[in-house]
Amino acid sequence: MKFLLLLLSFSFAIAVSHANILTSMAQPITGNEARAIIEQRVADKALREASREAELESMTATDSHVVQKERHRVSINRVVPPQLKDAPEMALKNTQASRTRTEEEWAAMIAAQPKQQSISLSVTVFGEEYSKILWRKPRNEETPRKAPEEFEIWTNVNLNYLRPIGTFDRDNVVYSYMGFTDTITREDEAWRRSYAKERGYVYESRWQLCPVRFTQGNAEYVLVESEERRIPPELYQQMDALFGHYLENEDRFKAEFLRSEALRKAREAYLKENPPEPKDVIINHWPISKEGAR
Repeated sequence: MKFLLLLLSFSFAIAVSHANILTSMAQPITGNEARAIIEQRVADKALREASREAELESMTATDSHVVQKERHRVSINRVVPPQLKDAPEMALKNTQASRTRTEEEWAAMIAAQPKQQSISLSVTVFGEEYSKILWRKPRNEETPRKAPEEFEIWTNVNLNYLRPIGTFDRDNVVYSYMGFTDTITREDEAWRRSYAKERGYVYESRWQLCPVRFTQGNAEYVLVESEERRIPPELYQQMDALFGHYLENEDRFKAEFLRSEALRKAREAYLKENPPEPKDVIINHWPISKEGAR
């Protein structure tokens, strides 16, 4: 088995220098603050729904049919078609201006656009100790339908706060990545094992040991290879860019993660205390031609 060790000490230093700024910009919220936010969102949604309902009811109906459900009703109305609004004058001017560009101007505008790359990966975080990444090689024209090659990467960076989907700019390249993160802790695995033992079956732990020792104080990642094959250059480029982006914004990502968790718990508690009631539904429709044919 071959290990390719890649140091990210420079990124780690950048993250430290940004720590104070990011911490001041993104602070976690308390349970009471989360509750207040959820209540405000519920109130705002109720206002929007009431406004939309009033708008639908104000339309002139030429035919109506009501379907009575168990705890609410559905009103299906054929209405007079609404008047289409004229396009804003500024939008028309912008459209006309875009049509006057020459081929050379269009070519220059396209050339000025940054390069774009997509990153596909999945992450398993083992407590706060280390993370395992499965990086997938981008498809190309030669193998559009072939399953992408996967490469196994280990890192001492806790990637628990990596967003599932994100976009960021780095070195004149716009990266968009899609990755799913699964977190496994020793405590959860011990509970699962104990729970299984009490019920008479064996639980196979999902915990994996990291195959390498990392340098204390350095942010590093290791590419693990069990066979001789060509390493795509995109792997190094994308991982360097992603780790740099993550380390520079880790405090903000963590605060956003904790905020999201607090709001999720507050919403669950609110819905438990205030279960939603079924609401009446209004469906308005109109013909798409002057003759009324569809």
